[in-house]
Amino acid sequence: MKTIHTLLLLLLATSITLAQDAEATAAGTYNEGLAELKAKNYQVAFDKLMMAMELANPDDENDAKVLRLAKGNGAIAAYYSGNALLKEEKFDEAKARFEKGIELNPKAYTCYYGIAKSYDDQDMIAEAVPAYLKAAEVAESANKADRAERYISRAGSIIGTSYAAENYEQAIAGGEAFLAAKEDKDVSYYMAKALIASGKPSDALAHAEKAAELGGAEDEGKFLLGHAEALEAVGNKSAAAAAYLKVPAGKYHDHAQYKAGQME
Repeated sequence: MKTIHTLLLLLLATSITLAQDAEATAAGTYNEGLAELKAKNYQVAFDKLMMAMELANPDDENDAKVLRLAKGNGAIAAYYSGNALLKEEKFDEAKARFEKGIELNPKAYTCYYGIAKSYDDQDMIAEAVPAYLKAAEVAESANKADRAERYISRAGSIIGTSYAAENYEQAIAGGEAFLAAKEDKDVSYYMAKALIASGKPSDALAHAEKAAELGGAEDEGKFLLGHAEALEAVGNKSAAAAAYLKVPAGKYHDHAQYKAGQME
């Protein structure tokens, strides 16, 4: 998406050049916007490119080229100018700018990411999580697997961060949004932990079971330990004791062995 396309007007457009002297043209305004984009003057670039689109006559062959290229580069300018608005905490304006970028280029995965980040920066976890997953979907379709992986990772990590900060409602809301789209052992684990902490152990058990199914003894038995804790939370001591004994040697082993003894 970051590639800036230069408009080639074949230099046979003497009529266009003459017209530029009299009034603004789509081609001339586009080239001005392109220059601003290259100079990283993103707000000015965005405004110029939008103006070029307004001036373009889609029935004119040269203007049709202007229109096509202005959309692509306009989406780039939308992302960068939207990002600047985010830094100023102008969240509504930033989101609107990213949405405009998507309107210009539905494949603009960075604009989808910008929307997710605008929610994330406002701690709107339930909205940020599905927005990150959508950004990942679009990035994947653009053969940007590394970006997609990064967006998915961020969606999952804010759920764990919310749990660690004892924002259990946010962790649960974010977890529900994530798991509605895809399975993930860490998200299921933190969903279970947050639900237990919120006094909802019955709701937690299915998530703990899923985390243990997907993760098993990974991370030195963290997921198995989480399953055992959920069983204990619902009052099933015999099953909890058996689950604690499944935790392998490592970081959690001694604690799990102690808990198994308590269950007996």
